[in-house]
Amino acid sequence: MRNRAVLLAIFAGLLLAPVQGAFAFGLGGGLSSLKRQLEPRFISSRGPTLAPMGHVIFCAKEPSQCRSFGRSVVAMNAVKKQELNRINASVNHRIRPINDKGSKGWADTWTVAPKSGDCEDFALTKRAELIARGWPSRALRIAVAKTSWGEGHAVLVVRTTDGDLVLDNRRSGVVPWHKSGLTWLKIQSPVDAKRWLAI
Repeated sequence: MRNRAVLLAIFAGLLLAPVQGAFAFGLGGGLSSLKRQLEPRFISSRGPTLAPMGHVIFCAKEPSQCRSFGRSVVAMNAVKKQELNRINASVNHRIRPINDKGSKGWADTWTVAPKSGDCEDFALTKRAELIARGWPSRALRIAVAKTSWGEGHAVLVVRTTDGDLVLDNRRSGVVPWHKSGLTWLKIQSPVDAKRWLAI
């Protein structure tokens, strides 16, 4: 029994020593810095999955909106960060939020720049506006998730050197993907915007 306690104490000491050392020498700013270092910067995918039906129909009607080109990661700087925040807030202000689920209840109508629409319309509009400003489409990916109350939700995820950033119609500011409060389900492939990947 005593040997088990000694081994447990040694193991705990080995685990806590780097954290205590960081505090003792002022390195890393404590636990919040350690947490930031451990949080993944990018969403990882598990492999191919079915695209949302609304997106399949959208790409058939608007093939130019479903092309993939350019780099898959944007080099982030202060100007680009301001542009992301400005586009997010502007589109959120311009589109009146409504649920545009089809009358039969099986497919949303995915649209760019409607006067009113739901989450995927906001995401598609933000993507189109960023592409028009020279952002590469491969770095601009629509993702489908669930909110904390279980509702299906779509957002635009922008892959940057700062990590994956989320433009959401429920927020005026842009946030890192792991601080979005969403449970992630699927995301567009960076290689082909018509293909989707499970998260």
